[in-house]
Formats: sequence, structure tokens, C-alpha cells
Amino acid sequence: MKKAIKINISGVIFHIDEDAYEKLRKYLDNVTLYFENREGGREIVQDIEARIAELLQDRVKEHKQVVTISDVEEVVAIMGDPSDFAEETEDEGETSEEGQTAAEKAPPRRSRRLYRDPDNSVLGGVCGGLGSYLGIDPVILRIIFVILLIVGHGVWGLVYLVLWIAIPKATTIAQKLEMKGEQVNISNIEKRVKEEYEDVKSNIKNIHKTKTYRETTNVVNEIFSVLGKILLVVLKVIVVVLGFVFIFAGFALLMSFLGIFFFKSAIFPVTAIDGTVFPFSFALQTISEPFPSFILLTSLFLVFTIPLVALIYGGIKLIFNFKARDRGIGVAALLIWIVSLVMLLTFGAMEVRKYTSHSELSDSYVFEELPSQTLYLEVGEEVDDDLLTRHISFDQPFRGFFIGKHEDTYYGSVQLSIRRSRGENPELSVKREARGSSRFQSDRNAENIIYKWSQEDSTLVLDSFYKIPEGRGWNFSTLSLSLNIPEGQSIYIDEKMDRIITSARTAERVRIGDMTGKRWIMTSEGLKLYDEAQLN
Repeated sequence: MKKAIKINISGVIFHIDEDAYEKLRKYLDNVTLYFENREGGREIVQDIEARIAELLQDRVKEHKQVVTISDVEEVVAIMGDPSDFAEETEDEGETSEEGQTAAEKAPPRRSRRLYRDPDNSVLGGVCGGLGSYLGIDPVILRIIFVILLIVGHGVWGLVYLVLWIAIPKATTIAQKLEMKGEQVNISNIEKRVKEEYEDVKSNIKNIHKTKTYRETTNVVNEIFSVLGKILLVVLKVIVVVLGFVFIFAGFALLMSFLGIFFFKSAIFPVTAIDGTVFPFSFALQTISEPFPSFILLTSLFLVFTIPLVALIYGGIKLIFNFKARDRGIGVAALLIWIVSLVMLLTFGAMEVRKYTSHSELSDSYVFEELPSQTLYLEVGEEVDDDLLTRHISFDQPFRGFFIGKHEDTYYGSVQLSIRRSRGENPELSVKREARGSSRFQSDRNAENIIYKWSQEDSTLVLDSFYKIPEGRGWNFSTLSLSLNIPEGQSIYIDEKMDRIITSARTAERVRIGDMTGKRWIMTSEGLKLYDEAQLN
């Protein structure tokens, strides 16, 4: 009893005897080996396997389900052996001893089978297939069908449709060979595949000469031309918008810088510094000597204005798209900007070194045996506006520092805070701060700060400003007061004290402006209104 093996050929399952399987396997291996390095070899092998599957299906019947070795031998005889085909190819075109060519020895043509021809079709390939089957030019059949369609009032259109559905389409190489009545063997399959490859190569090579290619190329070129014009318009609009943005931004920044640099306000004032906008040139002069101050101001002016002017000029060029011989001016402006930046950094570093050291000096004064249980707080001497020329404010109208009329005397606003004391008597702490190039210099600058205050009975009089001696400069000097009130001590805050009070510890959150003109008492929770505290 022979052993049967289950195999798959071109998607069809077969049961085959073991000896038949070995013969078929060797045959297919030889076919694969022969065509593996040839052009279109893979497609040739696939078509050969498909044809073998068709031939084996014809030999498998209901009473015979297993493929035998005789079946395989018949299929091999029909398809031909690759080695035989190789010898035939070498002798092709040569005359034999009897004067016959190899082509004349070819086997006779077999009967044709009806298929629809996809390679010669207008609609469904029906006329092309009938032409191959009948040996008639498909064009003649198409003319006949059109005449019958007109004469028969559309009936032949239905006939064509039925034939389209009923006749199978020649999709494989084997079916195309059967359609033309040629032997379906290795030789013809390879020849057919080579012909199709050559057709494809020829079409690709000559595609640029075809009318369709030229029309398609013209359409594509036209599309890209239109897209290019649209893109060009969009880019021009973007450039113009960008030009307006450059001009507006440059003009706004330039006006704001000039306003801060020279004036107290500008067309577009900058309020990054809370309070009055002041001339930066004036502020720099208060902490620097005349010569370094002039160099710093000039360098700072050029470092900021050159890029802003260039930004405005660039925006104008973008909008109006004009050309100018401005390369020399641009190079000169760049060199001036670089030199100004170097000088600004150099002299700026030199000026900063003058204020690297910081000193803080504090003095405390305790008020013992006050005549009254209430300490009265009043404002003493204030800065007269007639004596001032300029005022730099960092917070509120009465905060900051001032320059005297002769521009060699500086005044600074005092900051007072009221806190709860752990001692038994009120205490005033005066803290002076200043900067200098060394600890000795900063201590000296702090000691030179002049401040006046006085005590008369139960009244504490505090000036609203401190003074820096003539010729000393500002030196980042500050003066702050801290009034420490013991628990149970009452104070009366004069209406003008809101000019120097910056903070006060209260039992409830009370605005400084609401504390003046009233009597308060210090409790463990902070200051409370005297009358309310007595009621509690």
C-alpha cells in the first residue's frame, strides 16, 4: 500500500502518492532552479505551477482522489522539461541536417479556448477574446456589434453584457496561451512572460512621447504654476504684514525708550517701574561721576536706538520693496553698536564695583517715664517742593528720593514701621544703610546720612526725609525707623504720619490711611482702636 501525501500547488490541495510526490518535487525544483536568475523568473514559476494544478485537477475524478506517478509523468510530458527547453533554445534558428529549423519541428497548435482578452479590450475584452478564438480581427467584431446594437434597438447590448458575464477573463499566462491555441508548456510560458516584460519596458521608455503623457505633464505644470503664483501672493502679504509689525514694534519701543531716557513720559510710556516714570539719564547721574555717566549714557543710547532704528528701516524696505546701497551704512552701524556695547559693559562693570560693599548701622533709643500714658506721633520737617528740582518715585508719591535745587543735595523718604515690643517702654530704632567700594567707604556713607527726630514730653516728632551731604551722591542710601510699642501702651497717630508709615501691626487688617488721626493701644494681637479696646 502506497503512502499518500497532502500538498498545496498554486492554492489547490492534492493528495499524491509518495513516488509521484518525489518526481513532481524534483521537477518543480528543476524549474525553479532554471528560472530563478532569469528576468521574470518568479512569475514564470508561478504560472507553471498554476498550469500544473489545472492539469492535475483534470486527472482527479470522483472515483480517483489521489494523484499517481503516471499522472505526474503525463503533466511533465505536456509541460516539457527545462533541460530539453534549454537545448532547444540553443539550437533555435539553426538549420538541422535535413534543412529544417527548430521552429518547424515545433508541435502542432492545439485547439483554442474562449476567454475575454484583457490585453486587447475596449470595455470587457469580449470582442478581443472572440477574435482570438475565431481568428478574426477584433476591430471587425466591434464594428459588427455596434451595427447590431443600432439595428437591434439595444438587444445586442444585452447580449454583449451576458457574454461579458459568462466568458471568463484570461488572467494567467496559461489562459492567454490557451486563448490563442498555443501549447501551455514551459517554453511558451517563458516566452509569453518575456514578451510582457518587453512591452512594459517599451511603454515606460516611450511614455514621454505619448500624447497622454504630454497632456498630463502640461496639466501638472499648470497646477504647480497656479500654486506657485498663489504662494507668491501669500508670501508678499506675509512680508508686508511683517514689515508693518517691524515698524510699529520698533517705533513703540523707540518712543518708550526715549521717553524713559530723556523725559518723564512718552507717547508709549513704560510703567514697568511702579510709580512715576522718570528719566533714566537723570537716575544714572545720581550714582555716577560726570565722565563715566556721559560714557554710559551715550553707550546705552546707541545700544538701544541702533537696533530699533534698523528694525523700523527693515520694515519700510519690506513694505515698499526698494533697494538701496546701504551696506556701508549697515556695517558702520554694526561696528558702532559693538563698540558701544563693549563700552557699556566695561564702564558699567567699573561703576558697579563702586557699590559692591553694603553697610548697615543701627541706633536704638528707649523712652522712659513719659508724662502721659499716650505717645503722640507727629511729622516734623518735610521736603519743600520749592527746594526740589526732580523726584524719583519707586512706589508711592512720598516714597523714593529727591534732588535739591542746586542738584548737589539729595533727600530720601523715611520708612516707619510700628511693632509690638517685649520690653516695658517704647523704643525707637534708626537703621541707616548705604553702599560703597569698600567696607570702610560704605560705613562712612551710612554714617553721613543726616536725619532729625526729637522728643518733647509725650510727643515724638519724626522728619519725613533724611539728607545726604553735598557732593556725596546717593550711594543707594536708605533710612528706616522701627517704633516698638509695649503691650498696654497707647499712641496717637497724626494725620500726616501716613507719609512715612509703611507698616503697622494691627489686630485686624487696617489700611495705613485709615489709622491716622486716631488713638490706638497695643495689645497681644496688635494695635486696636483705644475706645473699642476699653469697651472690651
